[in-house]
Amino acid sequence: MRVVGTFHPSSSVTHSLKCSLTPDSTLEHLVVAKTDRLEVYSLQPDGLKLECSADMWGRIVGVRAVPARAGGESKLLVMTDHPDAKLVLMSYLSDGGVAALTSGSSHSLVDPAARQAEFVTDFQVDPTGQVAVASCYAGKLKVVKIEKDKLGQAFDVSLPEINLLSFTFLYTDQEDRFTLALLHYTHRRQLQLLSRDVLLDDLELSAAHSNVLITTQLSERTFPSLEPPPLLVAIPRHLTGPEDDDEDETGPAHRGGVLVLGGRKVAFFENASQYQQDTRKEKQRRLSKRLSSTVQSEVSKAKEKEKERETRKVKARATLKWPWTSVTAWCAVDKKCRRILLGDAYGRLAMLAFNAENVGFTLIPLGETSSATSLTYLSSQLLYVGSHFGDPQLLRIHSAPIANAGTDTLPIPKGIATVSPSDLAGGSNKGKGRMEDDTEDVPIKEGKIVRTKGTFLEVLQTYDNIAPILDAALADIDGSGQPQVITASGARNTGSLRVIRTEADFQEQARLDGMSGVTDIWPVRSRFHNAVHTHLVISTVRETLVFSFAGKETITHLDPLVAGFATNVPTYVVGNIPRRQTTTNGGRTTSSYVDSPLAVQITTEGVQLLEHDSTLNTFSTVGEGWYPKKSGDIKWAGKEVVAGAMSPSQFVVGLSGGRLVLLNLGTNDELQVVKSRDFSDEICAISCTPFDPTKSYATSIAVSFWGSNKIAILSLDSPESYLNPVCEVTLPALPRSILLHNFGTGARAKEPDFRPHLLAGLADGNIMTFALRDGELHDKKVSGLGNAPASLSLCSVDGRTVVIASGARSNVLYWDRQRIRPSPVGVKYAVRAVTLNTAAFPSCLAIATPSRLLIGNVRGVDKMQIRTIPLGMDNPRKMAYNAGQQVLGVACTRTVPDRVGDLEAVTGSFKLLDANSFKQVHHFQCDPEEEPSAVLALPGDGSESSPVFCLGTVVIRPEEREPSSGRLLLFSLSSADGVRTLNTLTMHKVKGCVYALALISENLIAAAINTNVLLFEIRKRQAGDAELLSLRKTAEWNHNHFVTNLVWDGQHLIVGDAISSVSVLNVTQEPAKLESAARDYGPLWPVAVESTGNGVIGANSDCNLFSFSLQRGPQRTILEKDGVYHIDEVINKFIKGALSSADLAEDQAIKSSHVFFTSTGRIGVVLDINDAMSLHMTALQRNMAKVIVGPGGVNHTKRRAPATPRGHTDAEASYGFLDGDFLETFLTHADPQKLMEGDIEAERITLPLATVKDVLVQMQSLH
Repeated sequence: MRVVGTFHPSSSVTHSLKCSLTPDSTLEHLVVAKTDRLEVYSLQPDGLKLECSADMWGRIVGVRAVPARAGGESKLLVMTDHPDAKLVLMSYLSDGGVAALTSGSSHSLVDPAARQAEFVTDFQVDPTGQVAVASCYAGKLKVVKIEKDKLGQAFDVSLPEINLLSFTFLYTDQEDRFTLALLHYTHRRQLQLLSRDVLLDDLELSAAHSNVLITTQLSERTFPSLEPPPLLVAIPRHLTGPEDDDEDETGPAHRGGVLVLGGRKVAFFENASQYQQDTRKEKQRRLSKRLSSTVQSEVSKAKEKEKERETRKVKARATLKWPWTSVTAWCAVDKKCRRILLGDAYGRLAMLAFNAENVGFTLIPLGETSSATSLTYLSSQLLYVGSHFGDPQLLRIHSAPIANAGTDTLPIPKGIATVSPSDLAGGSNKGKGRMEDDTEDVPIKEGKIVRTKGTFLEVLQTYDNIAPILDAALADIDGSGQPQVITASGARNTGSLRVIRTEADFQEQARLDGMSGVTDIWPVRSRFHNAVHTHLVISTVRETLVFSFAGKETITHLDPLVAGFATNVPTYVVGNIPRRQTTTNGGRTTSSYVDSPLAVQITTEGVQLLEHDSTLNTFSTVGEGWYPKKSGDIKWAGKEVVAGAMSPSQFVVGLSGGRLVLLNLGTNDELQVVKSRDFSDEICAISCTPFDPTKSYATSIAVSFWGSNKIAILSLDSPESYLNPVCEVTLPALPRSILLHNFGTGARAKEPDFRPHLLAGLADGNIMTFALRDGELHDKKVSGLGNAPASLSLCSVDGRTVVIASGARSNVLYWDRQRIRPSPVGVKYAVRAVTLNTAAFPSCLAIATPSRLLIGNVRGVDKMQIRTIPLGMDNPRKMAYNAGQQVLGVACTRTVPDRVGDLEAVTGSFKLLDANSFKQVHHFQCDPEEEPSAVLALPGDGSESSPVFCLGTVVIRPEEREPSSGRLLLFSLSSADGVRTLNTLTMHKVKGCVYALALISENLIAAAINTNVLLFEIRKRQAGDAELLSLRKTAEWNHNHFVTNLVWDGQHLIVGDAISSVSVLNVTQEPAKLESAARDYGPLWPVAVESTGNGVIGANSDCNLFSFSLQRGPQRTILEKDGVYHIDEVINKFIKGALSSADLAEDQAIKSSHVFFTSTGRIGVVLDINDAMSLHMTALQRNMAKVIVGPGGVNHTKRRAPATPRGHTDAEASYGFLDGDFLETFLTHADPQKLMEGDIEAERITLPLATVKDVLVQMQSLH
């Protein structure tokens, strides 16, 4: 059984809009729709503020604001995609400052018998908010009435326009008239623009074309491409004079209409005048009468007339040549749509404005953005750009250029006429044009394009988006054990590599070099209650160094004569302490702790008390201290201090011979021995940190020992129980650093959030953690930090107390979601970290390594760090990581954008990047018409004749239906004078596209070429060869339609056929041979596959996960399907492995298996769960699905059932996979016990509630 979880949610933005979701009309909101999630931001003076988000159980294909009829807040109407197409009305609620989106009424759009729409799956809401119309099936629309903030009556209407490309509601003069403008592709392969009325009383569309918009054909030359489909924008009428005077020259500038975007021209088609509507209505009446005639000749003439009208071309009222690629997004700047912002596929942003003097256009280029899927004008020149191919952006549009004033704002192709801004200002035509009754007689006004200089756009904020992910790699580049995720992301003008890692970011502010043998550090304050540190004490293996922060910008090393501290010996611990004072009241004596300038230092010689002098800013010794060798007491004779720890009022010293001594400060500032205890083993480390940070004393001590590797917990609850053993544990290696720490906010065992833990840093580099409950140690977990001894430090990061575990690498340990979570931080070989707060370095960390001191901040402990390596127009398609050479090989394609319909030039290249700096090492340019299609890393040794990468290519010829040629290239990596160079070792031509490559052995490569799987042997140069290496075909297997995936798992070669299914092949090398071991013959359509060790896991084009296991029988081996699950996204890549070096518990029921990557930017994990626990988790998911439903009443069980192009089937439910994200909501459910019980006794889960939560916490820790 497997569990599917999410590491990084989908980040692609599909839609955005601005509306007011509260009764306060002055507060506006930005609604952002991502793949399956809605996010609501409020518009604040200082920017956007995230108010809430809501998961939609389905892919969002449309979101619109439904305006309230009487003013006030709007509702959100959301449409989800197949296979569960649905309209859901969402409401925004805010209670006590906590906002939420809640679902209301909904309507299912599913029709299993209908054919899914090919071009447009979307919906529109009429401007009055009374009617919504949805398109998701060919030849039909769903009409839904919206009544009193609810979805009312819904009915299907037949649509004669089968291939609908775009539609929108027109603005009409009649309040209860609802007219749709429709753009469709006719059976004659022509584009036609028409309108139809929605007849709510008759529950249908008007049979005849509506007269609001005159039917017209659009020129193929203007709209040569339907990818993406053109867009329709409804334009309200514009008045410049009295509304009732249609004939006056100061009357309407235009009657409203529709703007057609996406072609080589922007065209505005005006609504018909009332005279035109009446005339055409009469003509239609006469035509209908003739069509119903009994005279066949009359009927034939009427049909000819009808055909003539349908093919008639009506001139647009205004047009403008569009100079760039297809328009993909638009938004109106004002309510009257007088100014409209347009964005094209490659991020060119321009403003289209209606002229003031006539019905014409002016286009003003503004600058370049991410490739826009949505544009939303907010206010005060602020614009939100949503993107699928790049980072969404918040922009400010300036009225004058802010940069690059000497270059064109955007490139204007040759042949497109432009005007300068000065010509535009001087060419204004005063007066208003007369509104004509017949559109055909109005001359077309060709628009003007202004050739502006400089960019008018300022990027205020960017939002990370890693979609679409086409390929990825897991790479432990820095040897930290924490693999980085590297994705090939973006497209069009925003290609990039993204490096993703859940780690804290260390921002270095200062460093102190030149030290050696550093073992520990402690900051010291002038007084116990002061917040600012004045000194820093550093211990080395031989001595102690003292530094002063006297100056704001300097740190001064104090001379040992004036330092006050013992500096000629190493130090075990230093800290400020309060002064203890006693008071007697009514015969009762009580003690308390007050502020003081005292500090304690424990060295190898003993314990000494110091006091700070505020005048000189120095410390001096107070009293005699406590030195075992000098005490004269035979009890301490020959004893040397070997370890030390302290709380504000307790000082614990470990002496040689296994003796532990507890001291405190007496009333006269004298150090006094409270109790001692002898152990059989030598003491290694001590911890006595209070579980309650508000107290000055600890209630427990932890002591670790040499030899036995034991840790003992001792009691400090009462004088009678001082140093009594509570529990102990034996570890596999020496616990050289130990720490007692309460990760919760509770101070006592009775409080619910009391989380005391024992942490141990072992000499072998591992960290072990135990929960301390009821005097016993539980929940043992182990994590690794490399091979250097591990140490533990208590620090404050981002306002919360955390533990920094250090070794060969470092982790920040913090409490989150009911467990200790590690967050890597980029500091290696640290020995100790402490909180430092000075005037120059407020709220910082001081981190010591053996040779230097680093001062800085740790930020984003629980944040995902995403680093972007921009590639611009070079779009990464395939990539591979060569661990031996620490380089990335990235195959890119580059498309030079041109005007709509023009042939775009595509070139291919192979880039070599350094894996640490991500700087380009080398660039290989493919031949003309050649594009890279596959990359494979090889185990080369870095010599000139040892290959490190294999590149597969394809030659694209437009006239070919199937590629007929490509190449295999082997590259080596050489280095000379510090410069690394990529060398071509050999080139081998193949007959087709190299879709995939797999490494079978050091000298054997498998290649998927069109329908074939071929084996190639890498041969060294033979006599007479011109090249150092050559590729020789040794075997071929041709039993597929379209091989796009190859995976070698060490025993078998797994083949993914994009049209059929998966096969498993046996590979023999001597002689080379490919044989079928097992095969699935079902129509699976896989897009990504990977090995599971004993089978196959994959994803298909219907957004399903599937898995097979290899079943070996006496006669043959078969592929048995053992899992299927609807994930609702297209997975492009599987990688075997884990995202993190998670803690390993002894009773771990769940283990990491695979990582997957989707086209929408989601990174997910597949986890293996053992059989015993999988039964309980399956039962829990079943019980939860009966109680928890998604927005619009979506049932979880049905949602995860496998889907086909016709939708979900009732014949098959999901099996073999569990929804980890859904299961983990159990941890935050208000009544988890109810979910455990089920509806009947047989559904009751018998596991203890605590065990279920522990398993789910384990699940969370792996993603």
